[in-house]
Amino acid sequence: MWRRIHFGACFAALFALALSGQAGAEDQANAPESASESQVLAREILMNMAGFLAGLEKFSVTVRGGYDVLQESGQKIEFLEARDIAVARPGRLRAAGTDSSGRSSVVLFDGRVITVYDGEAGVYAQAPQPGNVDDSLVYFTRDLELRLPLAVLATTRLPLELERRVRYVDYVEQSYAFDEPTHHVTGRTDVVDFQLWITDGEQPWLQRIVLNYYKEPGQPQYWAEFSDWKSKPRLNKSFFRFEPSRDDRQIVFAAQLPPAEPAADTAGSSAEAEGQQ
Repeated sequence: MWRRIHFGACFAALFALALSGQAGAEDQANAPESASESQVLAREILMNMAGFLAGLEKFSVTVRGGYDVLQESGQKIEFLEARDIAVARPGRLRAAGTDSSGRSSVVLFDGRVITVYDGEAGVYAQAPQPGNVDDSLVYFTRDLELRLPLAVLATTRLPLELERRVRYVDYVEQSYAFDEPTHHVTGRTDVVDFQLWITDGEQPWLQRIVLNYYKEPGQPQYWAEFSDWKSKPRLNKSFFRFEPSRDDRQIVFAAQLPPAEPAADTAGSSAEAEGQQ
Protein backbone atom coordinates (compact mmCIF):
# COMPACT_ATOMS: atom_id res chain seq x y z
CA MET A 1 0.00 0.00 0.00
CA TRP A 2 1.42 3.35 -1.03
CA ARG A 3 1.76 5.94 1.69
CA ARG A 4 -0.21 9.04 0.73
CA ILE A 5 -1.26 12.30 2.36
CA HIS A 6 -4.92 13.14 1.98
CA PHE A 7 -5.57 16.18 -0.22
CA GLY A 8 -2.20 17.84 0.19
CA ALA A 9 -2.51 18.17 3.96
CA CYS A 10 1.24 18.60 4.49
CA PHE A 11 1.54 21.80 2.47
CA ALA A 12 0.96 24.42 5.15
CA ALA A 13 4.02 26.59 4.75
CA LEU A 14 3.56 29.52 2.39
CA PHE A 15 0.53 28.96 0.19
CA ALA A 16 -1.50 26.56 2.32
CA LEU A 17 -2.03 29.34 4.84
CA ALA A 18 0.32 31.34 7.00
CA LEU A 19 -2.19 33.77 8.46
CA SER A 20 -2.03 32.56 12.04
CA GLY A 21 1.75 32.88 12.27
CA GLN A 22 3.45 35.83 13.93
CA ALA A 23 5.76 37.80 11.68
CA GLY A 24 7.10 41.24 12.37
CA ALA A 25 9.81 43.74 11.73
CA GLU A 26 12.48 41.08 12.05
CA ASP A 27 11.24 39.54 8.78
CA GLN A 28 11.88 42.76 6.91
CA ALA A 29 15.36 42.93 8.41
CA ASN A 30 16.23 39.73 6.53
CA ALA A 31 15.65 41.37 3.16
CA PRO A 32 18.85 42.22 1.24
CA GLU A 33 19.97 45.84 1.50
CA SER A 34 20.60 45.95 -2.25
CA ALA A 35 18.83 44.05 -5.02
CA SER A 36 19.69 43.44 -8.65
CA GLU A 37 17.53 44.71 -11.48
CA SER A 38 16.04 41.25 -12.04
CA GLN A 39 15.24 40.90 -8.33
CA VAL A 40 13.49 44.27 -8.27
CA LEU A 41 11.49 43.28 -11.36
CA ALA A 42 10.54 39.91 -9.86
CA ARG A 43 9.34 41.48 -6.61
CA GLU A 44 7.29 44.02 -8.55
CA ILE A 45 5.63 41.24 -10.59
CA LEU A 46 4.99 39.11 -7.50
CA MET A 47 3.43 41.93 -5.51
CA ASN A 48 1.39 43.14 -8.49
CA MET A 49 -0.14 39.65 -8.77
CA ALA A 50 -0.83 39.57 -5.04
CA GLY A 51 -2.47 42.99 -5.02
CA PHE A 52 -4.57 42.13 -8.06
CA LEU A 53 -5.98 38.93 -6.51
CA ALA A 54 -6.51 40.58 -3.11
CA GLY A 55 -8.44 43.43 -4.71
CA LEU A 56 -10.96 41.33 -6.63
CA GLU A 57 -14.53 41.41 -5.32
CA LYS A 58 -15.02 37.85 -6.55
CA PHE A 59 -13.29 35.26 -8.70
CA SER A 60 -13.32 31.59 -9.64
CA VAL A 61 -10.59 29.25 -10.86
CA THR A 62 -9.89 25.57 -11.54
CA VAL A 63 -6.74 24.15 -9.95
CA ARG A 64 -5.09 20.87 -10.88
CA GLY A 65 -2.04 19.81 -8.95
CA GLY A 66 0.05 17.06 -7.47
CA TYR A 67 2.30 16.38 -4.52
CA ASP A 68 5.12 13.99 -3.71
CA VAL A 69 5.00 11.60 -0.79
CA LEU A 70 8.25 9.96 0.26
CA GLN A 71 7.76 6.20 0.71
CA GLU A 72 9.55 4.04 3.27
CA SER A 73 11.59 2.58 0.39
CA GLY A 74 12.94 6.04 -0.41
CA GLN A 75 10.90 6.30 -3.61
CA LYS A 76 8.75 9.39 -4.16
CA ILE A 77 5.21 8.83 -5.43
CA GLU A 78 3.11 11.66 -6.85
CA PHE A 79 -0.60 11.94 -6.10
CA LEU A 80 -2.92 14.23 -8.04
CA GLU A 81 -5.88 16.40 -7.11
CA ALA A 82 -8.30 18.79 -8.78
CA ARG A 83 -10.17 21.64 -7.16
CA ASP A 84 -12.67 24.31 -8.22
CA ILE A 85 -12.44 27.44 -6.06
CA ALA A 86 -14.88 30.35 -5.96
CA VAL A 87 -14.68 33.44 -3.76
CA ALA A 88 -17.30 36.17 -3.29
CA ARG A 89 -16.07 38.73 -0.80
CA PRO A 90 -16.53 39.61 1.88
CA GLY A 91 -17.76 36.34 3.35
CA ARG A 92 -18.20 33.48 0.87
CA LEU A 93 -15.88 30.75 -0.36
CA ARG A 94 -16.39 27.34 -1.97
CA ALA A 95 -13.63 24.80 -2.68
CA ALA A 96 -14.82 21.55 -4.22
CA GLY A 97 -12.17 18.95 -4.97
CA THR A 98 -11.41 15.38 -5.97
CA ASP A 99 -8.18 13.52 -5.36
CA SER A 100 -6.65 10.86 -7.58
CA SER A 101 -8.40 8.04 -5.69
CA GLY A 102 -11.80 9.58 -6.53
CA ARG A 103 -12.45 10.89 -3.04
CA SER A 104 -14.41 14.16 -3.17
CA SER A 105 -14.73 16.90 -0.59
CA VAL A 106 -16.24 20.37 -0.31
CA VAL A 107 -15.30 23.27 1.94
CA LEU A 108 -17.89 26.04 2.25
CA PHE A 109 -18.03 29.43 3.99
CA ASP A 110 -21.38 31.19 3.62
CA GLY A 111 -20.73 34.16 5.91
CA ARG A 112 -22.34 32.40 8.88
CA VAL A 113 -21.18 28.77 8.97
CA ILE A 114 -18.13 26.74 7.92
CA THR A 115 -18.99 23.37 6.39
CA VAL A 116 -16.68 20.51 5.38
CA TYR A 117 -18.23 17.61 3.47
CA ASP A 118 -16.62 14.22 2.74
CA GLY A 119 -18.45 12.79 -0.25
CA GLU A 120 -17.01 9.28 0.01
CA ALA A 121 -18.00 8.82 3.65
CA GLY A 122 -21.23 10.83 3.32
CA VAL A 123 -20.45 12.89 6.42
CA TYR A 124 -20.19 16.61 7.10
CA ALA A 125 -19.17 18.88 9.96
CA GLN A 126 -20.16 22.46 10.61
CA ALA A 127 -19.05 25.29 12.85
CA PRO A 128 -20.50 28.78 13.30
CA GLN A 129 -18.17 31.43 11.93
CA PRO A 130 -19.69 34.77 10.99
CA GLY A 131 -17.28 37.09 9.28
CA ASN A 132 -15.25 37.54 6.14
CA VAL A 133 -13.18 35.02 4.19
CA ASP A 134 -9.93 36.10 5.89
CA ASP A 135 -11.39 35.52 9.37
CA SER A 136 -12.93 32.20 8.34
CA LEU A 137 -9.66 30.89 6.92
CA VAL A 138 -7.78 31.80 10.09
CA TYR A 139 -10.43 30.03 12.17
CA PHE A 140 -10.39 27.06 9.77
CA THR A 141 -6.64 26.55 10.01
CA ARG A 142 -5.84 27.73 13.54
CA ASP A 143 -8.87 26.68 15.59
CA LEU A 144 -10.25 23.74 13.60
CA GLU A 145 -6.69 22.62 12.75
CA LEU A 146 -7.57 21.90 9.12
CA ARG A 147 -5.69 22.62 5.91
CA LEU A 148 -6.79 24.08 2.60
CA PRO A 149 -3.91 24.10 0.08
CA LEU A 150 -3.31 27.49 -1.58
CA ALA A 151 -5.91 29.10 0.68
CA VAL A 152 -3.80 32.22 1.18
CA LEU A 153 -4.48 33.09 -2.47
CA ALA A 154 -8.12 33.72 -1.46
CA THR A 155 -7.31 36.27 1.24
CA THR A 156 -6.99 40.03 1.07
CA ARG A 157 -3.84 39.64 3.18
CA LEU A 158 -1.89 37.96 0.39
CA PRO A 159 0.39 40.98 -0.27
CA LEU A 160 1.18 41.34 3.44
CA GLU A 161 1.92 37.63 3.85
CA LEU A 162 4.29 37.62 0.88
CA GLU A 163 6.06 40.75 2.11
CA ARG A 164 6.58 39.15 5.52
CA ARG A 165 7.71 35.70 4.43
CA VAL A 166 9.53 35.90 1.13
CA ARG A 167 13.28 36.12 1.80
CA TYR A 168 14.50 36.13 -1.79
CA VAL A 169 12.91 36.56 -5.21
CA ASP A 170 14.36 36.76 -8.74
CA TYR A 171 13.26 36.86 -12.36
CA VAL A 172 13.98 33.80 -14.52
CA GLU A 173 12.54 34.57 -17.96
CA GLN A 174 9.46 35.45 -19.96
CA SER A 175 7.83 32.16 -20.84
CA TYR A 176 5.72 31.35 -23.89
CA ALA A 177 4.66 27.87 -22.75
CA PHE A 178 1.11 29.00 -21.89
CA ASP A 179 -1.69 30.53 -23.96
CA GLU A 180 -0.39 33.99 -23.02
CA PRO A 181 3.13 35.22 -22.26
CA THR A 182 3.99 34.74 -18.58
CA HIS A 183 6.67 35.93 -16.19
CA HIS A 184 8.64 33.11 -14.57
CA VAL A 185 9.61 34.14 -11.03
CA THR A 186 11.51 32.17 -8.41
CA GLY A 187 11.99 32.75 -4.70
CA ARG A 188 12.52 31.32 -1.22
CA THR A 189 10.98 31.48 2.25
CA ASP A 190 12.31 29.92 5.44
CA VAL A 191 10.83 26.54 4.50
CA VAL A 192 10.09 26.43 0.78
CA ASP A 193 11.58 27.28 -2.60
CA PHE A 194 8.91 28.44 -5.01
CA GLN A 195 8.46 29.12 -8.70
CA LEU A 196 5.53 31.09 -10.12
CA TRP A 197 4.36 31.72 -13.67
CA ILE A 198 2.28 34.92 -13.81
CA THR A 199 0.43 36.26 -16.85
CA ASP A 200 2.00 39.34 -18.43
CA GLY A 201 -0.67 42.03 -18.73
CA GLU A 202 -3.34 44.01 -16.91
CA GLN A 203 -4.71 40.85 -15.31
CA PRO A 204 -1.69 39.10 -13.74
CA TRP A 205 -3.30 35.69 -13.21
CA LEU A 206 -1.24 32.97 -11.57
CA GLN A 207 -0.81 30.17 -14.13
CA ARG A 208 1.45 27.68 -12.37
CA ILE A 209 3.17 27.22 -9.04
CA VAL A 210 5.88 24.79 -7.88
CA LEU A 211 6.80 24.49 -4.19
CA ASN A 212 9.90 22.58 -3.12
CA TYR A 213 10.16 21.77 0.59
CA TYR A 214 13.95 21.77 0.73
CA LYS A 215 14.17 21.09 4.49
CA GLU A 216 11.95 18.00 4.40
CA PRO A 217 13.28 14.46 3.83
CA GLY A 218 13.46 13.80 0.11
CA GLN A 219 12.64 17.46 -0.66
CA PRO A 220 9.03 16.77 -1.72
CA GLN A 221 7.30 19.04 -4.21
CA TYR A 222 3.81 20.41 -4.64
CA TRP A 223 2.76 21.84 -7.99
CA ALA A 224 -0.48 23.33 -9.29
CA GLU A 225 -1.72 24.70 -12.60
CA PHE A 226 -4.54 27.24 -12.76
CA SER A 227 -7.09 27.54 -15.55
CA ASP A 228 -10.40 29.19 -16.37
CA TRP A 229 -9.83 32.22 -14.17
CA LYS A 230 -12.91 34.47 -14.03
CA SER A 231 -12.97 37.88 -12.34
CA LYS A 232 -16.75 38.27 -12.68
CA PRO A 233 -18.27 34.80 -12.29
CA ARG A 234 -22.01 34.45 -11.73
CA LEU A 235 -22.24 33.28 -8.13
CA ASN A 236 -25.50 33.41 -6.20
CA LYS A 237 -25.78 32.89 -2.44
CA SER A 238 -27.18 29.36 -2.81
CA PHE A 239 -23.92 28.28 -4.49
CA PHE A 240 -22.17 28.69 -1.12
CA ARG A 241 -24.84 26.97 0.98
CA PHE A 242 -24.69 23.32 1.97
CA GLU A 243 -27.80 21.17 1.63
CA PRO A 244 -27.19 17.65 2.98
CA SER A 245 -28.97 14.71 1.44
CA ARG A 246 -31.15 12.41 3.51
CA ASP A 247 -28.32 9.87 3.72
CA ASP A 248 -25.62 12.30 4.84
CA ARG A 249 -24.61 12.17 8.49
CA GLN A 250 -23.43 15.11 10.58
CA ILE A 251 -20.36 14.73 12.76
CA VAL A 252 -18.20 17.19 14.70
CA PHE A 253 -14.77 18.51 13.88
CA ALA A 254 -12.01 16.70 15.76
CA ALA A 255 -10.91 20.01 17.29
CA GLN A 256 -14.40 20.43 18.77
CA LEU A 257 -14.24 17.18 20.75
CA PRO A 258 -13.63 17.54 24.51
CA PRO A 259 -10.16 16.45 25.63
CA ALA A 260 -9.97 12.83 26.70
CA GLU A 261 -9.92 12.29 30.44
CA PRO A 262 -6.79 10.57 31.77
CA ALA A 263 -7.24 6.88 32.47
CA ALA A 264 -7.83 6.02 36.10
CA ASP A 265 -4.83 4.49 37.93
CA THR A 266 -6.63 1.34 39.05
CA ALA A 267 -3.49 -0.23 40.45
CA GLY A 268 -2.72 2.80 42.61
CA SER A 269 -6.36 3.06 43.71
CA SER A 270 -6.40 -0.59 44.80
CA ALA A 271 -3.17 -0.19 46.74
CA GLU A 272 -4.50 2.92 48.47
CA ALA A 273 -7.74 1.13 49.35
CA GLU A 274 -5.84 -1.82 50.82
CA GLY A 275 -3.73 0.55 52.92
CA GLN A 276 -6.84 2.07 54.41
CA GLN A 277 -8.25 -1.28 55.53
